[in-house]
Amino acid sequence: MAATATAASPSFFDVSRAAHRRARIRASLPTVVPAGFDQINDDIDALPDPDLLCAEERAAAMAHTAKLRNRIEAYLTGLAGAADTAGDSRVLGAGTTGSLVAIATGSPVAVGSGMVNTANALHDLPVVKDAWAAGSISGLHVYQILAHAPAIDDFTSKQAAIVGLAKLTDASEVRRVLQVAAEADNPTHLDLSLDQQRAKRSLRLSARANGMWAITGMLDEVDGAILAETLASFTRPPDTHDTTTPAQRRADALTDMSKAAAANTHPGGVSAVSILVDLENLPTSDNATLVDGTPLGAGSFDLLSCAAVCTVIFGIKRTGTFIPLALGRKRRRASAAQWAALIARDRGCIRCGRTPRHCHAHHIIHWKDGGRTDLSNLALLCSRCHNDLHHGRYTITMDTHTIPVITHTRGPP
Repeated sequence: MAATATAASPSFFDVSRAAHRRARIRASLPTVVPAGFDQINDDIDALPDPDLLCAEERAAAMAHTAKLRNRIEAYLTGLAGAADTAGDSRVLGAGTTGSLVAIATGSPVAVGSGMVNTANALHDLPVVKDAWAAGSISGLHVYQILAHAPAIDDFTSKQAAIVGLAKLTDASEVRRVLQVAAEADNPTHLDLSLDQQRAKRSLRLSARANGMWAITGMLDEVDGAILAETLASFTRPPDTHDTTTPAQRRADALTDMSKAAAANTHPGGVSAVSILVDLENLPTSDNATLVDGTPLGAGSFDLLSCAAVCTVIFGIKRTGTFIPLALGRKRRRASAAQWAALIARDRGCIRCGRTPRHCHAHHIIHWKDGGRTDLSNLALLCSRCHNDLHHGRYTITMDTHTIPVITHTRGPP
């Protein structure tokens, strides 16, 4: 809830209560600084006017100023780490150390927490820490190094070489090189047993200085398949006016997944992994696939069906489309198993392609008119397309292979 602005601020600004609380704590913080800071202020005031320097002097001044900035940034991060170790936030009534850092620096709390996390992570990387404190690498270099460290085997022994690289090039090139190194240290899953994959699993969520959050990590074969399929079910397809990139839509999907989990509103019937089994090829070794068509051998099928939360959907293939068998639930709403089967067949809204989480299980012959809640009478439609159907813009029928077919009409615009 927003709080009314104080008399010291314009009346048209509404500041949150949390911001008011941080402002009160900031006002109560000590203002007397240790010796040396006043001298730094005086030295900054004595720096030459950039407009009075020649090109060579300005270039040299930029390089030296950047080094000084790196040293100040490293020192500030060290202050955050020391405050966390000493429990300063409890002494000053600021809640968490991240909140204290945010209050003292005027930064978002996420950035304050990120500084604390960075300081704590550097405890085990003294070479990186010392290089940053000396100003020879930047905070951006440090963020890239920390982000990729979990994915590189025996990273501690490679610190010196990585810091040497960081001193010679920019942070984006360091990121590229470390990504290659991480891939070299983590070969494809076909070369690793599941136990080896599990040993390499990791997840790092870190706040960056620009206010954004970075996610890096690795998952084993089973958990990766679960996440990939769940993420795909939450990712919306682009439409005509959509300017977002696939990566942005995946980021939106991950946020939606988190919100759904927090609110316990996961779409009914969307299991972690769906396995399609073709009854006509049941005796063969290649009878099962994932929803995206990836074939599963006998070993993978046993592993997924044992270790993962999955739905096994039996059906047959007709004209390249997997047709789930009718599950025969005689009630108006589709069951969880029927939802999974609908997703396996329709993949999303059959008209516009929106993901299943946006869809309804539409009865082609209305339930009140005797229509059955069976796969042969159901189709996935998003709310917009469902509304268009009931306004007569198109009709749906089932072909001989029980695949829904859309026929456009001259209904109302």
